[in-house]
Amino acid sequence: MRNMQTKEKVMLHKGMDKVKRMQYEEALEVFDRLLAVNSQIPEAWNNKGVALFRLGRSDEALECYGKTLAIDPDNLDALRNTGFVLRCLGKNEEALQVYDTVLQKGGDAIDFESTAGVLISLGKLEEAINCLFLAKDMMPLDRFEEEIGILKGMILEKKNPAPEPVPEAKKDGTDAIQTTEGKE
Repeated sequence: MRNMQTKEKVMLHKGMDKVKRMQYEEALEVFDRLLAVNSQIPEAWNNKGVALFRLGRSDEALECYGKTLAIDPDNLDALRNTGFVLRCLGKNEEALQVYDTVLQKGGDAIDFESTAGVLISLGKLEEAINCLFLAKDMMPLDRFEEEIGILKGMILEKKNPAPEPVPEAKKDGTDAIQTTEGKE
């Protein structure tokens, strides 16, 4: 919140409060008024993007995150939000690139977990489990242990798929599988 006047800070906080209260349309009005006064406030663009996303306007949200990053390329919140929206849109390759950037810029355990989620969506289970181990090392949460356990099971299942069940014999002693040759 650098280089902001007191009135701008008050407006930013008012808009953020509207987002927290799920008053997204009102939040947009506040952010639009603020950005009309000073369009170089990355936090206003980022929070406007959050309100737009909550209203189902993902493309506009991504534009706002882009404007945030044009002003402040190291804004981890805007990068995280971009990755999240891309992931929600099923654009997993793009989301992965964004999360990689977050991690390069100093991401945390939750960022490793988010990256793992994208990797799972892409079928890259071994890479995903490595991210979860890194997350667990940074922040020993029980849920990371649980996710690692689930992922270990998925990896084992992928390497050793369960055999298809054999059809049971019919009660009358005939096979459940009938061939056309044996019928009269």
